[in-house]
Amino acid sequence: MNTMKHRFTYFSAHAEKRINERTQLSLDRIADLIDMGLAVDVGTELVFNKKHWLIYSEVDESFFVVIQDAYTGLVVTVLPMEYHENIAWKVDTCFFTQAKNNIENNNITAMFHDFTKQLNQEQPKNIHVKIRYLDNGNTVKTKSLFKLPAADFNYSSKNVPIDNRFKNSINQLSEFRGINPLSIFSVLLSYRKETFPTIIAWEM
Repeated sequence: MNTMKHRFTYFSAHAEKRINERTQLSLDRIADLIDMGLAVDVGTELVFNKKHWLIYSEVDESFFVVIQDAYTGLVVTVLPMEYHENIAWKVDTCFFTQAKNNIENNNITAMFHDFTKQLNQEQPKNIHVKIRYLDNGNTVKTKSLFKLPAADFNYSSKNVPIDNRFKNSINQLSEFRGINPLSIFSVLLSYRKETFPTIIAWEM
């Protein structure tokens, strides 16, 4: 099982819509299962490098397959099992047992408690703005661009407005650092007291 270092998983608008239609699981819980190593890897679409994760939802008493870009962490959709079998491939029976055991045999709340204890330090003053982008070699890179005063946003990255001024700052500072703004695929807003950064799928 993986040890979670940071939030990697985030969602496209299409994925959010399908999740709301198909399961009672929240976006955060699905991201938790993937990032904490509780989802089961059932294969990858090699051409598009899309990872297929099998998860078990106790609240739905059902299994689902989450399809995620293995490079960027972007979840593109969530499929019920019959959908997955029709458009992709059949999942081996042993994976269902593993996915269910991962949920039933782990204290997820305690796992999060252990992780957040590491972040329980002095309240930081800033929200850090970072970008994820593809360099000229098509490698995923992360770069810090600037800081925002946390007090101005009630000490929460979720309160940062993603407006034209914010977007202009991203574009200008990335160009100043020699990064093509068109290569940016997500922006991370990190506040240390929060369990995970807020990840924004980026569009120019």
